[in-house]
Amino acid sequence: MTVQHLDERRYLALAGYTRHPWVLQVVQEFAWFATVSERVLGVLTWDRRDYDFGWIALARDERHRYRAIGVNASLPSAEAASVELLQAMERYEAEPDEAFHQGDDEAAPIDFFAPLAPPEAWHPAFRLLVEDPRYSPARELIAAMMRYHEEVDGNFVEQFQTVAFDARIWELYLFALFTELGYARNTVFIVPDFVLDGFSGQLGVEAATANPSQGHRPPPMDSKEAVTAYLENYIPIKLARALKKKMRKRKPYWEEPAIAGRPFVIALQDFHSTGSMRLIAPAAVELMFGVRHSRPNGVLHVERIKEHRVGKVAEPSAFFFQPQSEHVSAVLLNPQGTLMKFNRLGLIAGFGDRRVRMPRVGMRRYDDDLADPRPRPFCEEVDAPDYKESWVEGAIVLHNPNTRIRLDPAL
Repeated sequence: MTVQHLDERRYLALAGYTRHPWVLQVVQEFAWFATVSERVLGVLTWDRRDYDFGWIALARDERHRYRAIGVNASLPSAEAASVELLQAMERYEAEPDEAFHQGDDEAAPIDFFAPLAPPEAWHPAFRLLVEDPRYSPARELIAAMMRYHEEVDGNFVEQFQTVAFDARIWELYLFALFTELGYARNTVFIVPDFVLDGFSGQLGVEAATANPSQGHRPPPMDSKEAVTAYLENYIPIKLARALKKKMRKRKPYWEEPAIAGRPFVIALQDFHSTGSMRLIAPAAVELMFGVRHSRPNGVLHVERIKEHRVGKVAEPSAFFFQPQSEHVSAVLLNPQGTLMKFNRLGLIAGFGDRRVRMPRVGMRRYDDDLADPRPRPFCEEVDAPDYKESWVEGAIVLHNPNTRIRLDPAL
C-alpha cells in the first residue's frame, strides 16, 4: 500500500503553513496520511456544525507548496471518509507533478540553500546548517518552511546565508510561532514584518535583534563585579539600542495603515554574542520597567533604575515610560527562539539524519511547588518517543502599562 499514517507534527511541518486558521473554526482534523513519497498528503475532518465527516488531499504546486487538490465534506462516518481518502490518494499518487499545479502563481520556488554568495562569505551558523549532520533536522525543517516564505525586500535569502543569519532565523521562528498560534499572515502589507489576523483578534509585529558590535567584543567577565555590570548594564544597552533603531524609523510603524487600531508588538531577540539570548529575559524586564528586584539577606528590595551605563555609553531605563513608547503595546521575547529550537522540532517531526541523538539540558521552574519554587535541573532526550515541545514554549510577553492600544492577553 502506498499510503500510511502521518504523525501530526510532521504534517504541520510540511503543510501546516498552507492552512488558513479560520478553517479550524469549521472543521476539526483528526487523522493525517501521506503516500510513501510524501507527494500526496491527506487529512480526515469532522464538521463542527453539520457533524459529518470529510477529507482533504494535498499535493505540491509550482512553488512546491502543498495545496488542496481534492475535497469531500459530506460523508456519514469516519470509516467512509477514510476509505474514500485513501483511494483518492492512491489515484493522485499515480498522476504527474504537473497535474497538481494550480496556474495562479508565476513566482519560482524559494530555496534558502542555493548559494548566493561564495562559501567564504557564509555566516558560521549557516555553514553549520549546510554542512554538519547534527543540524540536519533543522536544515530539512527550514527547507520545508521556506516554500511558504514570501520574499518582500528581495534580500532575505542572501542575508540568511551571510551577514544577517541570526535576524532572519528570528523572523522564521516568529513565522512558525504565529502559525502555530492560529494566525494568518496578511502578505499584502510589508510593514511591519507581520500583520496578523487570528481567532482572538488582530495585531502587528516587528522583529528586532541586538547584534554584535562591529570590531567590538563584550567586556571580559573576569570578576563578580564584571558579570554584574554585564547583566545589569551592557545587555540592557544592547537591547535598548535595538529598540531605539525601530522607534526612530522615518515613518513610525504605528502610522502604517496596516496596523491602524491594532496592537503593535516588538519581538526582540539578543544575538550580540554566543549564547547571549539565554540572559535576555531578566535584562529586558529591568529595561522595560526600570525596576530591579533583589533579596539581600532574604529581604525583598526594589530599586528604581534611571539608566544603564558602561563607561561613557548610557541608555535610559524604563523603556515603557519613554516618549513615544505608548505606541508599543508589548515586547515579545523567547530565549529559545534560535536555531536549536528548529533542530529539536525538526527532529521530533521526523527530519534529519536519524542517527542524531539530542539531549536537552537546562533549568526548569516548578510553579506547583509553592514551598520551593526554585529552578531545578532537567535532562531530556529529544529523540525519545514521548518528548514534546512547541514553538511557543519559552515565549515571554512584557505588557506596556502605558500603551494607547492594549494587547489583550487572549492574543
